Amino acid sequence: MKILLNIIIMSAVFMQPLFAGQPLASDFTLVKQADNIFLYERWIDAAENGKVREIKAVFLVRASVPAIVELIKDPARGRNWNANAKSYQVLSLPDANRWVSYIQYDIPWPFDDQDCCLAYHYHNNEVSFESTHNAAFPVTPGMSRITGTKGKWVLENMHSGHVKVTYFITTDRSKKIPRWVSDPIVHNNLFKTMAQFKKLAEQ
Repeated sequence: MKILLNIIIMSAVFMQPLFAGQPLASDFTLVKQADNIFLYERWIDAAENGKVREIKAVFLVRASVPAIVELIKDPARGRNWNANAKSYQVLSLPDANRWVSYIQYDIPWPFDDQDCCLAYHYHNNEVSFESTHNAAFPVTPGMSRITGTKGKWVLENMHSGHVKVTYFITTDRSKKIPRWVSDPIVHNNLFKTMAQFKKLAEQ
Protein backbone atom coordinates (compact mmCIF):
# COMPACT_ATOMS: atom_id res chain seq x y z
CA MET A 1 0.00 0.00 0.00
CA LYS A 2 2.87 2.34 0.88
CA ILE A 3 4.53 1.60 -2.47
CA LEU A 4 1.27 2.32 -4.33
CA LEU A 5 0.88 5.63 -2.48
CA ASN A 6 4.44 6.64 -3.39
CA ILE A 7 3.77 5.83 -7.05
CA ILE A 8 0.65 8.00 -7.05
CA ILE A 9 2.50 10.92 -5.44
CA MET A 10 5.47 10.66 -7.81
CA SER A 11 3.13 10.42 -10.80
CA ALA A 12 1.39 13.62 -9.75
CA VAL A 13 4.74 15.40 -9.37
CA PHE A 14 6.05 14.36 -12.78
CA MET A 15 2.78 14.86 -14.64
CA GLN A 16 2.31 18.42 -13.38
CA PRO A 17 4.68 19.99 -15.97
CA LEU A 18 2.71 18.32 -18.75
CA PHE A 19 -0.31 20.42 -17.85
CA ALA A 20 1.61 23.60 -16.99
CA GLY A 21 0.86 25.06 -20.41
CA GLN A 22 -2.89 24.36 -20.10
CA PRO A 23 -4.06 26.52 -17.19
CA LEU A 24 -7.37 25.52 -15.64
CA ALA A 25 -10.08 28.13 -15.95
CA SER A 26 -13.02 26.90 -13.81
CA ASP A 27 -16.13 28.23 -15.56
CA PHE A 28 -14.17 30.28 -18.10
CA THR A 29 -14.29 29.20 -21.74
CA LEU A 30 -11.13 29.15 -23.84
CA VAL A 31 -11.68 31.52 -26.79
CA LYS A 32 -8.19 31.90 -28.27
CA GLN A 33 -4.81 30.23 -27.90
CA ALA A 34 -1.46 30.74 -29.63
CA ASP A 35 2.23 31.05 -28.74
CA ASN A 36 1.55 29.79 -25.18
CA ILE A 37 -0.91 32.62 -24.49
CA PHE A 38 -4.36 31.43 -23.39
CA LEU A 39 -7.41 33.71 -23.52
CA TYR A 40 -10.55 32.80 -21.58
CA GLU A 41 -13.96 34.44 -21.24
CA ARG A 42 -17.10 34.23 -19.16
CA TRP A 43 -20.19 36.37 -18.64
CA ILE A 44 -21.07 37.36 -15.09
CA ASP A 45 -24.08 39.11 -13.58
CA ALA A 46 -23.81 42.81 -12.81
CA ALA A 47 -26.50 44.55 -10.78
CA GLU A 48 -27.04 47.52 -13.09
CA ASN A 49 -25.84 46.38 -16.49
CA GLY A 50 -27.09 42.82 -16.78
CA LYS A 51 -24.26 40.52 -17.78
CA VAL A 52 -20.73 41.82 -18.28
CA ARG A 53 -17.79 40.12 -19.95
CA GLU A 54 -14.84 38.98 -17.85
CA ILE A 55 -11.70 37.99 -19.72
CA LYS A 56 -8.72 36.12 -18.36
CA ALA A 57 -5.35 35.84 -20.11
CA VAL A 58 -2.66 33.44 -18.88
CA PHE A 59 0.95 33.24 -20.06
CA LEU A 60 4.55 32.90 -18.87
CA VAL A 61 7.06 35.74 -19.09
CA ARG A 62 10.83 35.41 -18.88
CA ALA A 63 11.29 38.49 -16.67
CA SER A 64 11.21 39.53 -13.03
CA VAL A 65 8.12 40.77 -11.20
CA PRO A 66 9.58 44.30 -10.67
CA ALA A 67 10.40 44.54 -14.40
CA ILE A 68 6.85 43.56 -15.31
CA VAL A 69 5.36 46.13 -12.92
CA GLU A 70 7.64 48.82 -14.36
CA LEU A 71 6.44 47.96 -17.85
CA ILE A 72 2.80 48.32 -16.78
CA LYS A 73 3.42 51.83 -15.41
CA ASP A 74 5.92 53.03 -18.04
CA PRO A 75 4.27 55.72 -20.24
CA ALA A 76 7.07 55.55 -22.81
CA ARG A 77 6.32 51.90 -23.61
CA GLY A 78 2.58 51.89 -22.90
CA ARG A 79 1.57 52.60 -26.49
CA ASN A 80 3.82 49.79 -27.72
CA TRP A 81 1.96 47.01 -25.91
CA ASN A 82 -1.58 48.41 -25.79
CA ALA A 83 -3.21 47.49 -29.09
CA ASN A 84 -4.69 50.52 -30.91
CA ALA A 85 -3.51 52.96 -28.23
CA LYS A 86 -2.63 56.39 -29.57
CA SER A 87 -1.90 57.92 -26.17
CA TYR A 88 -0.70 56.40 -22.88
CA GLN A 89 -0.11 58.72 -19.95
CA VAL A 90 0.76 57.97 -16.34
CA LEU A 91 0.14 60.27 -13.37
CA SER A 92 2.45 59.46 -10.45
CA LEU A 93 1.03 59.69 -6.92
CA PRO A 94 2.75 60.24 -3.54
CA ASP A 95 2.46 56.50 -2.86
CA ALA A 96 4.86 54.84 -5.31
CA ASN A 97 2.63 51.75 -5.37
CA ARG A 98 -0.32 53.77 -6.69
CA TRP A 99 -0.70 55.62 -9.98
CA VAL A 100 -3.30 56.71 -12.54
CA SER A 101 -3.11 55.76 -16.21
CA TYR A 102 -4.94 57.45 -19.06
CA ILE A 103 -5.24 55.70 -22.42
CA GLN A 104 -6.76 56.88 -25.70
CA TYR A 105 -7.66 54.22 -28.26
CA ASP A 106 -8.04 54.52 -32.01
CA ILE A 107 -10.63 51.75 -32.32
CA PRO A 108 -11.59 50.18 -35.67
CA TRP A 109 -15.13 50.61 -36.97
CA PRO A 110 -17.87 50.03 -35.76
CA PHE A 111 -16.61 51.37 -32.41
CA ASP A 112 -16.11 55.05 -31.63
CA ASP A 113 -12.70 56.29 -30.52
CA GLN A 114 -12.47 55.55 -26.82
CA ASP A 115 -10.46 56.46 -23.75
CA CYS A 116 -10.23 55.29 -20.16
CA CYS A 117 -8.86 56.53 -16.86
CA LEU A 118 -7.67 53.83 -14.48
CA ALA A 119 -6.46 53.86 -10.87
CA TYR A 120 -3.71 51.29 -10.20
CA HIS A 121 -2.49 49.72 -6.96
CA TYR A 122 0.47 47.34 -6.62
CA HIS A 123 0.54 45.06 -3.57
CA ASN A 124 1.93 41.57 -2.92
CA ASN A 125 2.75 40.74 -6.56
CA GLU A 126 -0.69 41.87 -7.71
CA VAL A 127 -1.48 44.99 -9.72
CA SER A 128 -5.18 45.86 -9.44
CA PHE A 129 -6.92 48.55 -11.47
CA GLU A 130 -10.36 50.10 -11.87
CA SER A 131 -12.08 53.00 -13.59
CA THR A 132 -11.65 56.34 -11.87
CA HIS A 133 -12.22 60.07 -12.34
CA ASN A 134 -9.26 62.43 -12.27
CA ALA A 135 -9.21 66.14 -13.04
CA ALA A 136 -5.99 65.70 -15.02
CA PHE A 137 -7.88 63.58 -17.58
CA PRO A 138 -11.34 65.08 -18.16
CA VAL A 139 -13.89 63.60 -20.55
CA THR A 140 -13.47 65.27 -23.95
CA PRO A 141 -15.98 65.76 -26.79
CA GLY A 142 -15.81 63.14 -29.54
CA MET A 143 -14.25 60.58 -27.24
CA SER A 144 -16.27 57.77 -25.67
CA ARG A 145 -15.14 57.11 -22.08
CA ILE A 146 -14.89 53.40 -21.18
CA THR A 147 -16.53 52.85 -17.80
CA GLY A 148 -16.99 50.00 -15.35
CA THR A 149 -13.50 48.65 -15.95
CA LYS A 150 -12.01 46.52 -13.20
CA GLY A 151 -9.24 43.96 -13.20
CA LYS A 152 -5.84 42.86 -12.02
CA TRP A 153 -2.48 41.42 -13.01
CA VAL A 154 -1.52 38.46 -10.80
CA LEU A 155 2.24 37.79 -10.96
CA GLU A 156 3.56 34.46 -9.69
CA ASN A 157 7.26 33.54 -9.61
CA MET A 158 7.84 30.07 -11.08
CA HIS A 159 10.70 27.67 -10.37
CA SER A 160 11.69 27.87 -14.04
CA GLY A 161 12.76 31.50 -13.62
CA HIS A 162 9.64 32.69 -15.42
CA VAL A 163 6.73 34.68 -14.02
CA LYS A 164 3.22 33.37 -14.58
CA VAL A 165 0.98 36.28 -15.54
CA THR A 166 -2.77 35.97 -15.04
CA TYR A 167 -4.65 39.02 -16.27
CA PHE A 168 -8.33 39.64 -15.48
CA ILE A 169 -10.54 42.43 -16.82
CA THR A 170 -14.24 43.30 -16.86
CA THR A 171 -15.72 46.31 -18.65
CA ASP A 172 -19.22 47.60 -19.28
CA ARG A 173 -20.39 46.32 -22.67
CA SER A 174 -21.57 48.64 -25.43
CA LYS A 175 -25.14 47.55 -26.10
CA LYS A 176 -25.19 49.41 -29.42
CA ILE A 177 -23.02 46.77 -31.06
CA PRO A 178 -24.09 43.11 -31.31
CA ARG A 179 -21.80 40.46 -29.81
CA TRP A 180 -21.19 38.73 -33.14
CA VAL A 181 -19.51 41.97 -34.25
CA SER A 182 -17.78 42.95 -31.01
CA ASP A 183 -16.52 39.55 -29.80
CA PRO A 184 -13.84 38.95 -32.47
CA ILE A 185 -12.58 42.54 -32.12
CA VAL A 186 -12.38 42.31 -28.31
CA HIS A 187 -10.64 38.92 -28.41
CA ASN A 188 -8.14 39.88 -31.12
CA ASN A 189 -7.26 43.25 -29.55
CA LEU A 190 -6.70 41.80 -26.09
CA PHE A 191 -4.74 38.86 -27.44
CA LYS A 192 -2.54 41.21 -29.46
CA THR A 193 -2.05 43.38 -26.37
CA MET A 194 -0.91 40.42 -24.25
CA ALA A 195 1.42 39.15 -26.99
CA GLN A 196 3.06 42.58 -27.34
CA PHE A 197 3.31 42.93 -23.55
CA LYS A 198 5.07 39.56 -23.26
CA LYS A 199 7.48 40.46 -26.07
CA LEU A 200 8.41 43.81 -24.51
CA ALA A 201 8.78 42.33 -21.00
CA GLU A 202 11.27 39.76 -22.29
CA GLN A 203 13.49 42.27 -24.12
